[in-house]
Amino acid sequence: MAESRELGLHKPVISLKEQLARTTLRNLRSQGHTYVEIREDGKRFVFFCTLCLAPCYSDAVLLGHLNGSLHKERLSCAKITLLGEKPWPFNDGVLFFDSEIKEEEEKAQISGGEGVAFPLLDWCDDERFAIVVYDENRGQNGDDNQPADEIGRCADNLLISGLLIKERTVDLEAKFIGFGRVAARLFETKGRSTWIDKLWCEWLGEEGASDEEKASVPEHDFAIVTFSYFYNLGRLGFLDEPSRLLTSSPAESVKGEDNNGRKRKKSFSDPEDTSDSLCSQYDSSEEVSSRALIANYDDSVVDKRIIKNRKVRRELRKQQRINSERICEVCKQKMLPGKDAAAILNMKTGKLACSSRNLLGAFHLFHVSCVVHWFLFCESEILGSKIVCGKGKKRCTKQSGANTNGLVSNVSWQIFSVFCPECQGTGINIEGGEIERDTFPLSQTWRFGVKVSEGRKAWVKNPEKLENCSTGFHFPQQDKESVKGQEERVQSMKLVRFYRVEL
Repeated sequence: MAESRELGLHKPVISLKEQLARTTLRNLRSQGHTYVEIREDGKRFVFFCTLCLAPCYSDAVLLGHLNGSLHKERLSCAKITLLGEKPWPFNDGVLFFDSEIKEEEEKAQISGGEGVAFPLLDWCDDERFAIVVYDENRGQNGDDNQPADEIGRCADNLLISGLLIKERTVDLEAKFIGFGRVAARLFETKGRSTWIDKLWCEWLGEEGASDEEKASVPEHDFAIVTFSYFYNLGRLGFLDEPSRLLTSSPAESVKGEDNNGRKRKKSFSDPEDTSDSLCSQYDSSEEVSSRALIANYDDSVVDKRIIKNRKVRRELRKQQRINSERICEVCKQKMLPGKDAAAILNMKTGKLACSSRNLLGAFHLFHVSCVVHWFLFCESEILGSKIVCGKGKKRCTKQSGANTNGLVSNVSWQIFSVFCPECQGTGINIEGGEIERDTFPLSQTWRFGVKVSEGRKAWVKNPEKLENCSTGFHFPQQDKESVKGQEERVQSMKLVRFYRVEL
């Protein structure tokens, strides 16, 4: 069959295997398995269990997984936390799943395999941007009498300025979609909190909490902004000149040649594995030939998408896929195109947390559920430090070696607010051309990620039963005898706002 599709577009014809897989998927969802979806792995369509992050490459493997002990444990937790009447309205590919997603949208959900279709050369489609005209002296709707603190806000919507989207810095409107309530179950002795048993965030929806709770529970200083992920969202594109991905000249791709193009002898002390020498010789010839062909195409030809050589197109797609992959720094899983991703917004300044760490408008993205877990982790650290140090104290002394829930292990790395887990920005206003400095070394941020993972795993084994859908952490008490006689209390801590930016 001749190659008839343009670079970066899906095949118009659906294969028989894909039709059979989607028929099986519809049957599974009619039986209540709304967390199963289809993803593309190379040229194969595989079933993927979002609850367990498990790919299943056949119907038999999927059936065995659904009957396995791991899945049953995750499903029992999901029935309490995720499968409620008012589910989380997100589909991030690692925890949250939107059961009302349409089949047409499922076709665009792919896992980053060889056949992945990323937008390559159509970055300047300005009509896709939900850009809002903004005037410093007027409100979003042109109301001159709008209060100063409501500038850029229409009802509960926000205008976020200076976002790097598709190589451009633009102002985008973020629509308010609902509240999340952060609460904790605490152990107390004589009215003083001694242990954090569980910490969670439950989805309240657009209506949110009651008026009484809103009056008593403060809103969080940070909010969560969600996007539909694509690879150059929030960062500079890697494919501004596609020909550079395939090298500009054949000589640069040939292994074993020096700068003058002469072959050099391979040293016996080279730290390469000699067992791969035969494979490398075979692969390099085909790789060099495909890459060398790009030298015949200039940038104008590439930009017009008239590449007719199949090897060049295949190599270009391969390099495009490698450069477009992004890993979530919280869970270390891939970000999937078309899935929901999230960034952190500073509500006091109206800027994303990463804005204080760069001057270009770039920002970091994570899975929506990972950002929720990161908020909970920061709140657990803040609350844990208050339990250890007592209320009113801003910082513990170095002599106090107290440890609550394993959260405050080193007072020099104490957390005081939510920050970006990748760049450590908080979105504060900084005058001049300076940027906010990072606080924690990489080794400590890695430990933070380990604590997030451990708290999440413990929550799956012992979740909190709530009326609304939730996700959270559990910190099991190692010494169960010490909690006997202590009182349990549930405390509502903060209300977190969720926004969505439509692109």
